[in-house]
Amino acid sequence: MIKVVLREWHLNHSHNIPGKISQLIDRIAVLDEKGEVSTLEDKEVADLHGLSRELHSLSRIHSSICWQRALFHWLREGNANSKYFHGTMSSRRHVNSIYVIEIGGVSVEGVSNVRKDVFNHFSDHFKAPNMVRT
Repeated sequence: MIKVVLREWHLNHSHNIPGKISQLIDRIAVLDEKGEVSTLEDKEVADLHGLSRELHSLSRIHSSICWQRALFHWLREGNANSKYFHGTMSSRRHVNSIYVIEIGGVSVEGVSNVRKDVFNHFSDHFKAPNMVRT
């Protein structure tokens, strides 16, 4: 009996959440357009607030469901490619690293020296000029 009740609850509350969110967005857009043209009545303002609360609630439920699905998928298949993944990321980090940089015809080597010279270049480049205003 509980399975039947849970299935019915699921169909009423969490089935087709993206479709429900889309309908709420459309209804809110209609009220917003009407509010731009004329003043909304008290009932319409209350409806708009209620629709916004319902949209926020459904959005949270939808993101929770998506997160749970992603976690379930990762738990089921997650570590199958971890060696490949870590190897790819390691090679990407190696390719994206800057070991030597040339500034004014002089080669600068070492992580701290390169970091310092890159920081100085961009801080000088984006520094606001001092202007005297009268």
